[in-house]
Amino acid sequence: MDQQKLKNVLKQALIEQQTPPVKKPKRTPVFIVIIICLVLFGVQYSTTLFSSDSATGPYGKIILPSTGSVTGKDVNVTGETKNLESGQYVWLAVDKPGLGLCWPKTPRIKANTRFKTTIYEGGPKEPYTLSLYAVTKIVNDQWQEWLEKEMHGGVPMPPDKRRLDSVRLVLGEMVTATKNW
Repeated sequence: MDQQKLKNVLKQALIEQQTPPVKKPKRTPVFIVIIICLVLFGVQYSTTLFSSDSATGPYGKIILPSTGSVTGKDVNVTGETKNLESGQYVWLAVDKPGLGLCWPKTPRIKANTRFKTTIYEGGPKEPYTLSLYAVTKIVNDQWQEWLEKEMHGGVPMPPDKRRLDSVRLVLGEMVTATKNW
């Protein structure tokens, strides 16, 4: 066999033994839209899915009044609490962080509900902090006793981790519109 013929036979054998080339799938517009949607979904929810604040952790929010509101002595409060374990008691209290004291407000809030209540704030006409706390039975009992004995000096503020939410408010004159006939 001459060399040229041998070359051709070997070439043909190599071609027959080769695996066919893999075709790359075409990226259709639908495929691209799906990928974009998945990326956007991941960006939107990655902070809540992977945050340290679990959606199942204790949650509380003072919805009204909002921070900066001017209130009278009677303060209408709307809020909600979720995911509180049994043995946690929910209270509203006016905080004086500079003194390390707070003044619990009645009535105590039922846990794991939306609530609407009215508290009385008789302090000086100045800014104050209204906080929503989830406290232990020991603190609950102390606050209940403090209220029953009508003490006025305030009680030690609970640790910050017990504060579910707070709003900064201003005690002042409530302006009401009146008609002069």
